[in-house]
Amino acid sequence: MKQPYRIAVLGGDQRQIAMVSELIAQSHSIDTWGLPKDSLPQEAHPCQSWEDALEKSQVVILPLPVSQDGVRLFLPMDSDAVLRLDILLPFLRGKRVLGGRVPAHFLTACKQNHIPCVDYFDSEILQLKNALPTAEGALEIAMHHLPVVLDGVCAAVIGYGRIGELLAQKLNALGADVTVFARRSESLTKATLAHCKGIRLTENRRHDFSALSKEVRIIFNTVPARLLDRSILELLPRNCILIELASAPGGFDMKAAEELGMRAVLGSALPGKYAPESAGMILAQTIESILEEDSLFE
Repeated sequence: MKQPYRIAVLGGDQRQIAMVSELIAQSHSIDTWGLPKDSLPQEAHPCQSWEDALEKSQVVILPLPVSQDGVRLFLPMDSDAVLRLDILLPFLRGKRVLGGRVPAHFLTACKQNHIPCVDYFDSEILQLKNALPTAEGALEIAMHHLPVVLDGVCAAVIGYGRIGELLAQKLNALGADVTVFARRSESLTKATLAHCKGIRLTENRRHDFSALSKEVRIIFNTVPARLLDRSILELLPRNCILIELASAPGGFDMKAAEELGMRAVLGSALPGKYAPESAGMILAQTIESILEEDSLFE
């Protein structure tokens, strides 16, 4: 039987609210701070201060991201609440700490103070499960910006990892004519078997993308490397929509796209934006798996 914990949840957004509900369903006792009381399940224990929330906790869950500026805790649902990470740090001694996209300096400070801290955003479980809401969120962006239906549209997906593969499958299922760009032969073979056209990415990217149909209407990038600079974008039709799904620096030269009159959309943090309840459930499942592995806190 899994061990129930007394957990303090500090800050976060709609994802944390769904996460709290799921953790309570798994028999954990939850104290919260920085989340609206009327949005939480009755079994949760909203606290007046973050110190109260931490007082009896064994585990502390920080938001995703832990901080947007590297200084203060991410508290988007409580405009009056402020908590500096350096002030929080001493109160975490003796507890297990989990956070998403934890600032490097905070991880270092935890290690120096012998505070076991795990970045749950690095979990393979989270990354795998987040591929689905990311892919569906990307499709929603595409449907919003395209003036035509996806059925019959020429679409391209750059990268064939977790998100790229799932996205290509869903585009295919909706009737799109899908081209996949990838470096690995294995990825191109899988894409071809999934009824997509595969093009190998080489050092000569201008040649690679010149093979793309002149009728392409939408390109999704999942590779965190600047692959489409101005010279490549100039090869594409001006009504082609670019959707960026990768982390910085991203695959598109956004400034060049704007100057060329192309529409470029930054699709960051899609699970939380388009499916916060599902994203919260995924967070809870990820945290459960991390808590079951004591070695991660050593």
